[in-house]
Amino acid sequence: MTTREIYFQAYMVSDKPQGMLYYTIDIDGKECLKASPWFILDKQWHEDNIEVMEAIAKQQGFMFWNFSAECEAWLLTKSSRDKEIISALAFTQR
Repeated sequence: MTTREIYFQAYMVSDKPQGMLYYTIDIDGKECLKASPWFILDKQWHEDNIEVMEAIAKQQGFMFWNFSAECEAWLLTKSSRDKEIISALAFTQR
């Protein structure tokens, strides 16, 4: 999935004015979960939000957005406890 597709997938399920997408990054061989900044989920901000996400995705060690099919496949290799925690950290709204 592209960053744009992931953003709009999250936007389509959102029911609040702001959202934060989580991602997984490899830092020195350790898989770490991180969060994007809070995005204003309004049409006029879409391109700016996607631009920020694309910059995050270019970081060294970036693996995938946790709201993606790549994350779902990766979760198949994890314990049920890890799956529960990581699944909850995909998309947060306020």
